[in-house]
Amino acid sequence: MTMPPLASQTLIVDDSGRTQSIRLHKSKLLAVSGPLKGKEFMITKEVFTIGSGEGNDLTLNDSTISRSHCEIRVVPEGYLIRDMGSTNGTVVQGLRITEAYLTHGTEVQLGKTKIVFCPLRETVEYALSQEEKFGQLIGASIPMRRVFHIAETYAPTDATVMIEGETGTGKEVLAEEIHRHSKRKDKPFIVVDCAALAQDLIASELFGHTKGSFTGAVSDRIGAFEHADGGTVFLDEIGDLGLELQPKLLRVLEKKEIRRVGSNQVRQVDVRFISASNRNLRNDLNDGRFREDLFYRLSVVRIELPPLRKRPEDIPILGKKFLKELLPGDGMRTVVDFEKTMTAFRNHDWPGNVRELRNLIEFACYSGRRPLNLGTFLYLGKNPPEHAVGFGPFSLDQPFKEAKNNLIQEFERRYVTKLLDECDGNISQAARKAEIERAYLQRLVKKYSLKDIMPHAS
Repeated sequence: MTMPPLASQTLIVDDSGRTQSIRLHKSKLLAVSGPLKGKEFMITKEVFTIGSGEGNDLTLNDSTISRSHCEIRVVPEGYLIRDMGSTNGTVVQGLRITEAYLTHGTEVQLGKTKIVFCPLRETVEYALSQEEKFGQLIGASIPMRRVFHIAETYAPTDATVMIEGETGTGKEVLAEEIHRHSKRKDKPFIVVDCAALAQDLIASELFGHTKGSFTGAVSDRIGAFEHADGGTVFLDEIGDLGLELQPKLLRVLEKKEIRRVGSNQVRQVDVRFISASNRNLRNDLNDGRFREDLFYRLSVVRIELPPLRKRPEDIPILGKKFLKELLPGDGMRTVVDFEKTMTAFRNHDWPGNVRELRNLIEFACYSGRRPLNLGTFLYLGKNPPEHAVGFGPFSLDQPFKEAKNNLIQEFERRYVTKLLDECDGNISQAARKAEIERAYLQRLVKKYSLKDIMPHAS
């Protein structure tokens, strides 16, 4: 279920027409039934969490509520409530949802508690970066400029950062750029891939070991934390860290001290931590696979990198960047139908995100075909999507809820794209043909940035 976003969302622009910030009405949650009936809770953060765990912004003492039940997130369209894989679900306006936009008076049922979303007269403003890049990352879209603003704000500090996002969105690149923009930039940046390390060796990799502490330990070894002393450790795929090691990591975060495997000697380390996950760790909290105290300690600053399909206006910018890197000199002149190709690219799902886009362009550049038409490489070796209403292949690697939500969004995007194409971009005609409200169709056009690829839509 995806409801229309809050109508009062406003983009603040300067004299040149450039968006400077997002202004939203401040909002509160009013409990109208359940143990908290009559109480109000202000939404004061970009990500407002609700659950039975003590670390949530709103804690519900209810056995039917998961530790990390749901969150309300500020997005460019307004306020979005998202279920975090809870056991008993999040019910909005009587329907169980994966995510939904909140409007004035929206009712949310969470276990025994019913809350109502209430926008206030007072507004709150969320700044965007004035830059369209942060180091190696580029993007002119509102979601990316918000990411850049947060990164610019917290990179110079020692704040612990959690980066979330799908595979291929650039989490490691962002982590390295945060390090490069910090006061630790001249010290080591050490990457630890928690998913790639053997479970019986990961303690040694992180903390080091002494000679003879286990079979094969023929000498003392410095671990990643000691090696990064003074610098930054990037813990990639932190969700794959075993439960037995999580208390030890928590101790490093809190005490800044480690003990090598096989040693009783405590060693002090001065390390900043940045971690990342391509799945939502709140689901792991509910399943008991990840410690709640460690999660909140790692998430002092949370940055969510948007998937490429949610920032299609950045695809041409990224495409030109990769082409210039791969085609030196005047090689760009060999590329034909670039704008037409970008229209097709903006309609593509990009399940591999920015990495998939770069890989495609790299493959095309090295193919030797000239003139170079990138569009001919889009579905090379794959099944093209159905241009009528329907779905192409999908991956079973995704959780059911995530796959279902992606398919719903893909249906909306394809349906509206084809609808506008058949109606020559006439919004009123298209709304009548689809038997939906004109305002709702306009919101879908905005949501999927279809005005950019269909300039006649009005």
